[in-house]
Amino acid sequence: MTEYYNDDSLASSREGGADAGQAPSVGLGRVRAVNASKVEILLEQGVDPSALGNIGGLLKIAIAPGCWVFGSIHGIDESAQGVVLHVDFVGETTRDGGPINRGVSSYPLPGDHVYPLDNDEMDLLFAPSEGLSVRIGTVYPGDVPAVIHPDNLLSKHFAVLGSTGTGKSSALALMIHRIVEQLPQAHILILDPHNEYAAAFSDIGVHYDPTTLSLPYWLMNFEEHIEVFIGQREASREVEVDILKRSLLAARKKSARHATSRITVDTPVPYKMTDLLSDLDTQMGRLEKPETLLPFLRLKHKIEELRSDERFGFMFSGMLINDTFPDIVARLLRMPSDGRPVSTLDLSGVPSDIVDVVVSLLCRMVFDFALWSRKGASARPLLLVCEEAHRYVPRTQKPRFDSARRVIERIAKEGRKYGVSLGLVSQRPSDVSESVLSQCGTILSMRMNNERDAAFVASAMPEGSETFLNSISSLRNRECILCGEGVAVPMRVRLDYLADNLRPSSADPAFSENWADGSEDVSFVRTVIERWRSGGAR
Repeated sequence: MTEYYNDDSLASSREGGADAGQAPSVGLGRVRAVNASKVEILLEQGVDPSALGNIGGLLKIAIAPGCWVFGSIHGIDESAQGVVLHVDFVGETTRDGGPINRGVSSYPLPGDHVYPLDNDEMDLLFAPSEGLSVRIGTVYPGDVPAVIHPDNLLSKHFAVLGSTGTGKSSALALMIHRIVEQLPQAHILILDPHNEYAAAFSDIGVHYDPTTLSLPYWLMNFEEHIEVFIGQREASREVEVDILKRSLLAARKKSARHATSRITVDTPVPYKMTDLLSDLDTQMGRLEKPETLLPFLRLKHKIEELRSDERFGFMFSGMLINDTFPDIVARLLRMPSDGRPVSTLDLSGVPSDIVDVVVSLLCRMVFDFALWSRKGASARPLLLVCEEAHRYVPRTQKPRFDSARRVIERIAKEGRKYGVSLGLVSQRPSDVSESVLSQCGTILSMRMNNERDAAFVASAMPEGSETFLNSISSLRNRECILCGEGVAVPMRVRLDYLADNLRPSSADPAFSENWADGSEDVSFVRTVIERWRSGGAR
């Protein structure tokens, strides 16, 4: 360890002032060496290191009357002089009994006294009383409540990261339940690709799936129309893009001919699919058209195919066109909440070739609604939670449709200006867009089994000492490292237990119990096949 100060004589000028009327009479040891982020402490003879809680234990260093620096133990070794503690700085107080600040502005010097923390100081450090706070667990080691600050957590985005089976979904459910208990008029939308959260929020949420959700095709912008009607945008398909643009604009203008606002291909106004097809026929019949018939026929065939495919019924079913946009937004964003402020949207039944378009549409709808609400009388803050974030905001650009990635990146960068909070959940953080993850002001990290993921999380954390970063791979289930804007100081947390009826349905199947039972018969298989064929409707 590089020693910036290492002369015992330096301590004499501060030792008396630090102790006089301020420090306990019995110290644990003295500072031996200091650098910008760490300190070495030599314990007094006879002091048991385990009394400090071992690795992760907390202590304080008296640096001036009423001023303390707090640290967390990240290593213990033995020297010729005795037991040495390696301690990371956590925070400081600027006056006796005052608030605890992140970081360190006044450093200790060799010879300064070191003391244990009492319960009141632990409460002050991890559970300050200023502002609204929500308990989610206890700080390790000990039983001091670990709290988050919803305003700071949500205004600057957050991420929940961890390997499969470590409790990410339960951690997210715990945070949302505790926040809703304090803020029952919240507006929360969860994009759920595995249908895990319907059970977790059955009492405070409304669940939607492709059989109960209506997302009319006319809500799509032009880029999303291209993905659905044309597919991969290649040079050979640019003719179809131009044709679609002309016909889409004509259809939108025809349906909104009495509107006073300017209509573009992106304006979310209802239009009839028959008007779009009619304009295609009109273009196709023009003698002066520069295109051949093939692009027109391909477009018409694709549109007819989508209209007849029951998998896309939630977007293309029905011939009547009504302006249901206000109702759709109100239901999805829970306005009014009616005691159920959480919307869970099951994406598992959405066809894979359109799921990215659906995610893009939903995220864009949330952001645009927040943007335009700020231009009116008042705004309504919203929380958008994206499960399996690495699927929609990958680190590398997708070869095909990339609109979902772009809109989520925009929310990450600009969302806080308009009251949109982004919550990312991922088991592969190293595959998540760095530009998005870097915008998350708070990170909750569960155990990481993959070394690459653990290293990526450590580099992405907004703050955090070596104590916490090195412990990511050794966390137990229901434990996490929590750092960033949503908490007072970085901490290792043992999450509170969440009742079974409030937990996501993501538990691992019990192989030994099920395989030992052997009660399945042909009727079980028939039931599953019927559910399979009906798309989950039975």
